[in-house]
Amino acid sequence: MRIALIKTGALGDVVRTTSLLPALRRVAADDEIVWITAAEALTLLEGNPWLDLAVDIADPPQAAWRRLSYDWVVSLDDELPSCQLAARLTCKRLSGAYQAPTGELAYTPDVAEWFGMGRLRPQSQGGLERANQLKRANHATYGEILYRALGLPMPVARPEVFITDAGREEARQWLRSAGPGRARPLVGLNTGAGGRWRFKAWGVEQTAGLARAVVGELGGAAVVLGGAKERERNQAIVSLAGVPGVVAAPRDLDLKSFAGLIAELDVLVSSDSLAMHLGVAAGRPVIAFFGPTSDREIDLFGLGEKVVTPLDCRCCYLNDCDVRPHCMQSISVTTLLAAVRRWLEAVPRAVAAP
Repeated sequence: MRIALIKTGALGDVVRTTSLLPALRRVAADDEIVWITAAEALTLLEGNPWLDLAVDIADPPQAAWRRLSYDWVVSLDDELPSCQLAARLTCKRLSGAYQAPTGELAYTPDVAEWFGMGRLRPQSQGGLERANQLKRANHATYGEILYRALGLPMPVARPEVFITDAGREEARQWLRSAGPGRARPLVGLNTGAGGRWRFKAWGVEQTAGLARAVVGELGGAAVVLGGAKERERNQAIVSLAGVPGVVAAPRDLDLKSFAGLIAELDVLVSSDSLAMHLGVAAGRPVIAFFGPTSDREIDLFGLGEKVVTPLDCRCCYLNDCDVRPHCMQSISVTTLLAAVRRWLEAVPRAVAAP
């Protein structure tokens, strides 16, 4: 059996989708699994023992993988290029999103539980309004839904990202040179958000307050994490915290080194983001906070806890909001600090970094 898995983005979604690979391997036995993704996500799949090949969706038309015949194509993106590709690949079975001959984007019935909660839900079935209602009512994780939809053998596997020795060493060298490397506990703060869901982010002042508490009350160090677009935000947090022991992670770390840095943490406090998924993959305790997106879809696999806004309008999937205080403002420093304390006590680590 040859399986093609189409999943290109976002990067955090690519990480959590790696949880399907061990189960797909059991289905495919010794046959081939090909993951079709975006170029920037390829590094997240390097070294994965469940995977035979990872390829770039932007590869030229003559790429060998485009001409293969697949027994099963699993298409998990609702973007046009991925749906077009799913419709064009030669396969015996298709599960997921595709472009219909009429030009419309649709999904196969077996994965309706997942795609029926998204923007591809037909207007005849209530469209996006009904999809969001189902999203808010859902109690199953991403893995549970897809394992069930695809008929994969349980239990759901934890996501995996294989960090190179070079990636780990770069992270450790930075920790040693930046000062916090021998401070324990070492707490990562990844409180920003991407452009699509800006209300997933926790405030700069709140983050600075938590960073000060990590140093002053826990006697540790706080590493402020974020994407390339959050350089100014992260520096503002460090400046506002105003105490030694609060540092911003470098922006020139590649993805594997960023994952290596997260793997060195004692606890990660994070929004619903790539860093959160990398923390789960690394087996680190994650304190994940949620407002406009669904906490129920996220599985922390027994390590960490979810902090959800107390507002009734949570899990709204809106790009803007006029509620004040909004969902992120309703999550206090005290609440997240208490969660950090609990998990530092629950999962002790070495006193100092190597």
